[in-house]
Parts: sequence; structure tokens; C-alpha cells
Amino acid sequence: VSLFCSSIRATMWRALALLLVPTAFSTGQEAKKPNLLLIFPDQWRWDWAGFDLEEADLQTPNLRSLADNGVRFTNAYTPSPWCAPARACLASGKFFDKSPQILNGADFDTSVPTWYQSLQAEGYHTILVGKDDLTQSLQGTGPDGNRNAAELGMDAHFRMQDKFVTFHEPAWDQFAMSMLETPCGSHESMGLNLLQCNRWCYGMFGRGQCCTKVGEEGYDCSNHFDQVGLQQENYIDDYVSRQAELLISQTPPGKPWALHLSYPGPHPPYILTEAMNRSVAGRLFKESKDNQHTSVEQQRRVRAQYAAEIENIDRLIGELIQSVKLRGELDNTIIVVTSDHGEQLGDNNVWGKRLPWEPSIHVPLIISGPGMAKGRVIEEAVSTLDVIGTFLDYAGATLPQTQARTLRPLLQRKVDIEEYLTGRPFVPVGLTSAGRRMTHIPPVDYRVAVKRLNSSFTIKVVCCPHGCPKGNSFVPSTPGLIQLLAFNVNAPPPADSLNYGAIPEALALAAKLPGRFAEACSSPEKHGQKFVHSVLNADEENMEEDQDPVMDYILSEEASNHQPNAPLLAGAALVVSAAAGLFLASKIRSKHRWASAHDLELLSTEELEVQ
Repeated sequence: VSLFCSSIRATMWRALALLLVPTAFSTGQEAKKPNLLLIFPDQWRWDWAGFDLEEADLQTPNLRSLADNGVRFTNAYTPSPWCAPARACLASGKFFDKSPQILNGADFDTSVPTWYQSLQAEGYHTILVGKDDLTQSLQGTGPDGNRNAAELGMDAHFRMQDKFVTFHEPAWDQFAMSMLETPCGSHESMGLNLLQCNRWCYGMFGRGQCCTKVGEEGYDCSNHFDQVGLQQENYIDDYVSRQAELLISQTPPGKPWALHLSYPGPHPPYILTEAMNRSVAGRLFKESKDNQHTSVEQQRRVRAQYAAEIENIDRLIGELIQSVKLRGELDNTIIVVTSDHGEQLGDNNVWGKRLPWEPSIHVPLIISGPGMAKGRVIEEAVSTLDVIGTFLDYAGATLPQTQARTLRPLLQRKVDIEEYLTGRPFVPVGLTSAGRRMTHIPPVDYRVAVKRLNSSFTIKVVCCPHGCPKGNSFVPSTPGLIQLLAFNVNAPPPADSLNYGAIPEALALAAKLPGRFAEACSSPEKHGQKFVHSVLNADEENMEEDQDPVMDYILSEEASNHQPNAPLLAGAALVVSAAAGLFLASKIRSKHRWASAHDLELLSTEELEVQ
């Protein structure tokens, strides 16, 4: 009932805005260029969008409608699976290794051109609403949101920090300031405003009274509801969505607009309203994959909270699209829905992101608009950076030194996809994060390359010069050792199970990685160290018929003293190459991992403890 009443109020508000505010449609003036709408929920994994019902049976009718009337990309990857780095890549149109901001807790370098500025130069009215993470230092965006806004290329905005820090006192962003004038909706509030109540509930970094910590970056928020009470319209995502509708209604008549709407959800903590909680009550969600650290009951409870946030955002997307339609602008608007990164959601005992595994780096991507193919599904690997290239193409704009590519030919007509994407050797993903102050989360240092080889094989290569992070049950943890891993993301689940027979392709892609990653993972013998080629056991369902299952095996210093002809594994012989210091497994077409005993020193970059 609360959600229904909220929808009625929102519809009345939109109708009033149409009467009071002149629009391009009402004046008879049509924009020469399409409006651009980027809907950007935070921390949203690809298989929780309502299309993979076996993984999560979500009710997302508005996302499905967009996909039915547009193009859905099933293998879309973020440039970097961390909030500020991912958004800096997007703003600058550059991949991680050329991005001006590679850490959380810092401000975007305003001397770097942005796609917002490029659109301004082509006559667009640019709007940013919600969490942008481009001004993430301890000064925040400012109570009026103006800090660095003009320099970044924003004509209008409603800016905020994420749910971890927006409930700061004193208020330091536009959302927090608006909550000062909003009464708390809970019965026991005793006259407090909503900022005060939700600071008690959310706290800073999820340390409030509404949640219990789960693992390093997870939260079970079943202690209390969001303090809006029955005022669903004041819930954080609802409020942000309403501000987006307001700012669209205030665009100059006859001028095209570009809106980047960044919902704070479904980023944790997953604190629900009472109405949202009722929407998932009694529904059973799948437990996490291979999680021995959290009870099944708690896994399902947290996942239900995540689902409720996604379904609420889907409702808000529908209302936003309806408001654009009421303005007479839907037929001239390109709509993109995607995310900055995914969420492990308890898989392999990990909650959060920052990892090279599919739940962290693989995100939804749907593009809909006039003249586009309807219901097309594209399996080719693409980057969310290409959303910016697509917007620039439709706007007739350019961005200096951008690495983004337009997806426009794939949206409008059938093309030779392999020929179209030959200009990019692979889709890159990366993150390097280490430092003395990063005590709350472990350091990571890796690069990923994703490339479609054929209709059934999209290879993902992961290079970790210091050993790959946890979060994949098929990959043993080897801190300080080089690891090169190969996966087929088109294989049956789990997507992050290592792949047999991909050694040549993995080495070829590793050679194209940036500098030290190519050196470490494509030619490990150059280090002059003793390396190990280990044979790892995959889930037997994905093994080929002529393969024998083998035990996980890592050659130790003691094992290296065996005679070369000694049978170390059943059905396999290891041939020692003394010159190169390599142990090569023959007969078994193995999954690939290089491991060096050389313990490379991690970077000592200072970072603020901001997620």
C-alpha cells in the first residue's frame, strides 16, 4: 500500500511539473540531437537483473521492457570493480591504466577532459544526480553539491556521497542537507529529522544500529528498517529518482539534455523500508555459492535484501521513463542501464567487490532508444566504457584520447561483430590497491583480459603478479606468486571455473597486458626464478570426455628433487627444463597457472579508508 501511495504521489508531482515547466515538446521545438539517459545503480551484478531466473528470480518488468525494445549485452565488464576508479574511467573515457583516479578516497583530476564537457560543447544540458564519486575526498561534494561540479562539466546536479558516508554530521552533501528539513518517519523519533534518525540507523560505513557486519564487506540489515517509516518517497533511492525527474523538468526549452542518474542502491548496507521488506517476505532466494562462513539462513536473508533494493530501483526506472514519456521526449531519448561494478554476494565466502571474479566485474547492460533493434541479445564482450563512446557518437561529440568505442552499429543493424571489434584486442579490467592504511580490506593487484574467441568460447584471462585474491574456490591462494588463469565465461555455471586447453590463448592475451603484467604473466622465465605449472581440478561437469580428473597439485621445492621421469601424477609426466627453470605438464590439457617463488613487493600507495 505504501509503495502504491508513493507511486500515486509521484505521478501527481510529475503531472504538476508538466503544467508548470515549459518543455521542448510543449513549445513545439524538437531537439536536433537525442536526449541521453544513463541509469547507473551502484554495485549491481550481471545475473541479478531479472534475466537469469535460475540464479535470482527477480521481478524487474521495466528492465525487461527496455530489453524487449532495445539491445541487451550479456558480457559487459566494468573497467575497474571499485566505486571511484570505475566512475573515473567512465568520466574520462579511459581504462584503468590511463585513468586519472585509480583509488577511492580522492578527487577526480579536473584538468582531465570529461564526457560531460564534450556534450556541453555540443549544446547539451548536462545533469548529474546521485552518487558520482568524482569528489570523494574528505571535503565531499559540499552541502550545495557545487564542489568541482562546474569544472567536471555539470550544468545541473543533485549530488551525494554513497550510503556509507552520506549520513555525516554536519551534513556535507545535497541529500544530507535535504534530510535536515524532513521529519523522521519512525514512531520513536521524538521530533528528530531524517538525517539524525538515519545516521543512527546507517551510521558511517554501515556501522549503525540497523545492520550486523557479515564478513569483510557484507551487511545483514534485518535489525531495523530505514527510518523513513511509511514515507517511501523519502527513501534514499526514491528521493534521488525524484530529483532526477525535477531536474529534467527544468531543462532549457529546445535544448537536448544528458542525465547521469546514479542510484545509491543496491550498494550496501541493504537497509529496507517496511514496504520493501514486505515485497520479499516469504520468497526464497538462492544461497551463495560455496560459502562455509555464513549460515544459509543469513545468506538468503541478505540476498533478499539485495533483491528488494533492485526491484525497488526497477520500479523507479519505470516511473522515470514514464515521466520522460509524458514530456513527449521518449521517442528522442537513448536510455542506457548499467552499473559501476558487481557484488560477490557471499559467493566463495566473499561479500563486496574489488576482485577479478565474475560477480565483481560482470555487470548488466541494456541500451534502448529510437531506431534500435528490438530484443537483440549480444554475447560479444564489451566494456561499460563503450556507453560513453556510444553517447559521444549519437551527440556528434569527441573526447580527447578516449579509449571508449561506440556500440551504435551493433544497436541499429546486423553487422559482422568480429570485424567490428577487431580494433580492440580485448576488453580490459584492472585494479591495483595496496597501502599501509588499507587495513580493513586486503590489497589486490591484477589485470583481466576478456575476448570472445568463437560462439561458444569467451576467454577471460586473469594475471596476478603477486597471487590472485580470494573469492574463487577453483583458485588456490598463493600470496607472492605469479598466477595466470584462464576461464570460459560462456561455459555453464560457475563461470569462474578454470578452463582446460586455453594455454596458448591465455599466453597470447597476457602478452598484450600493460607493462609489468605482460612481463610477469606471458614470459615468466624472464625472471630467472623457479616456476611451477600446476594442474588444477575443475568441477568435473565441465571436463572434456577424454580428460581424467586430477588432484590439485602444486610442485614444492621438495617435489622438484624428483627424477624427471618419476610419475608425479597419474597419467601425467613432468618434464624438467633446467635452462628455463620450468616444469611443463604433458598429456593433460590443463588449466593454466604460473607461480613464481619470487615475492614481489606490493605497492605502498597511501589510501583513505573510504569504500
